[in-house]
Amino acid sequence: MKILFISTLSLAANPRLVKEARLAAGNGFDVEVICFEFDNWSSGINKNLVDEFNTKQVHLIPAGRSPFLPWFISVCLEKFYRMAARLMALPASVLSLAVSRRSYQLTKALKKVTKPDWVIGHNPGALWPALKAAKQFNCRVGFDVEDYHPGEGSNSSLQKFTKQLMVELLPQLNYVSFAAPLIRETVKKDLGYEGANWFTLMNYFPAHEFTVPPVQQPGYLKMVWFSQHICAGRGLEFILSAVKKASNKVELHLFGNLDAAFQEQYLKAATNIFTHAPLSQQELHLALSRFDIGLALDTPVDENRDLAITNKLIAYLQAGLYIIATDTKAQKACLAEVPGHGECFDKHFNHFETVLEQCINNRETIRNEKINRYQDFKNRNWETASAELLQFWTPRI
Repeated sequence: MKILFISTLSLAANPRLVKEARLAAGNGFDVEVICFEFDNWSSGINKNLVDEFNTKQVHLIPAGRSPFLPWFISVCLEKFYRMAARLMALPASVLSLAVSRRSYQLTKALKKVTKPDWVIGHNPGALWPALKAAKQFNCRVGFDVEDYHPGEGSNSSLQKFTKQLMVELLPQLNYVSFAAPLIRETVKKDLGYEGANWFTLMNYFPAHEFTVPPVQQPGYLKMVWFSQHICAGRGLEFILSAVKKASNKVELHLFGNLDAAFQEQYLKAATNIFTHAPLSQQELHLALSRFDIGLALDTPVDENRDLAITNKLIAYLQAGLYIIATDTKAQKACLAEVPGHGECFDKHFNHFETVLEQCINNRETIRNEKINRYQDFKNRNWETASAELLQFWTPRI
């Protein structure tokens, strides 16, 4: 059995695809990938991932302007069909080009692969190429809806085209997986029904990346937050004032690449806020066990961010941390389903300070319950969650 994965991103920028590809390879499937490569921060990580899957099995498409002609054609097609889509209804094959210029390059790259048994698309620009591959190779096709793509960004025309494409093509798939329940519910509203072959596949991490929490020593309440970059616009501005005011009771540890301007404006005089260089995913997940509280500070800058469940929220749950989160729809719904694992605050009314004070007063309870929270999620991990995905891929005899 062979699976072909298709994405408009690089391997480094598409960790969910990487997890699926590893799952397939680890269960005896042959794996082939068509994706892009970018000349940026992700280059080194991407090279390591390509080497992991064998360079002959990964077909890389340059995302930049070299070679010039394929890039230029894709840009012209995208601009032309975006204008055309504003004036008339377009068939999915060209509406896909309006959604993403990379759809054209993915379709061209299909001639490089051998016949698969399954083709799996990731990201909207890969939806039509995945279906085209399924027809070309007479194989089955799936698609992973990691985000609510029609609700991403602020380009209303692109949002409309993306929704049109998904409404037309999702019913033609052998399965559709969703990374969060509210994303699935919103797509269901868009289509007016839910497919029998839809399922939610939460973005859990492998169980071995987390460890039994140690007995926490008395002392300051220790909070943690992580991201690729420590900078403005990631929610930290809502909580730093309250953290500084509680400098004799609380520590905040931030993991990521520190922006110099952010440090100068927000962190320079703080005595209880500590910054750390980025860690690998596994190192970070193991380090989480040293903390009491995980901060999930996502802000709903668009509809997708209101519906998506972030990786950090899931990591905190698997590590057993108590969570303080902003009140996005997804985070409120997620924490409501697991009482005792955390609570949300309203960023508009300085509610974080009240929640923080309550956590300080309940510090011992939060620490004593940590092992129970960890045990509660011990069997909620990628290994158990991905079993349903394997059922779809495995031939039914």
